[in-house]
Amino acid sequence: MIAIRSSVGITATCLVSLVASAQPGEAQQLRIESAYPRQLPPGQTTVIHVAISSRDPIQTAEISPAQGLRVSRIQQRESAQGALTWSELTIDVALDAAPGTRTLVLVLPLPAGRTAPLPLTVPTHAPNVGELRVLSASSTQATLELQLSASDASGDLGELPYVWFSLGCGREPLVGVVRGRVMPQSSGNILVRASLPGPRAPAGEKCDLQVRLTDSAGIESNTLKTTATFTP
Repeated sequence: MIAIRSSVGITATCLVSLVASAQPGEAQQLRIESAYPRQLPPGQTTVIHVAISSRDPIQTAEISPAQGLRVSRIQQRESAQGALTWSELTIDVALDAAPGTRTLVLVLPLPAGRTAPLPLTVPTHAPNVGELRVLSASSTQATLELQLSASDASGDLGELPYVWFSLGCGREPLVGVVRGRVMPQSSGNILVRASLPGPRAPAGEKCDLQVRLTDSAGIESNTLKTTATFTP
């Protein structure tokens, strides 16, 4: 505050104070509102779903340190939840990529500019999943039943691993997480079954299903994709 010594000092002081308070604050930096998964297993290609509060398309995606990682594709999806816009980032991770924390920054046209950095992780190991099957998808049931095989060299898959899913039926996907049930087999293979909340899609509807899981240490597996066709 500036004080002016004069017969109108009080008035002048108040004027300067009002002008200072009227100055607009700095624009808040755009941030990534949601991102999943946030782990990038070595030797795999991972698709990260990101949401930002901007309609502008993502121009580039920067990962730092970049050694061993390459963003090979950016695809914008339809908006969701009002102002949020979803996009998919395809990231190729080399088998010899060094484990540790990386940061992701999205670059948009001005005035949005660059987002605040978001931490990602290259883990030292990761569970592997395959053979995704939809066991039951009925338009009259409230759940969708699925099964997948799993392996984890660290042996810490746990009995109730988290199963993360995205279920899209021609509109914004239903995204969530449920507890799976490990069912050991005599052959040594591990099967995981899970019940997802069904979207109550009409009979004949084809929905895109994506699934991954995390072990007891929170390390994420690769992502599997399939199509769920709902029956009467």
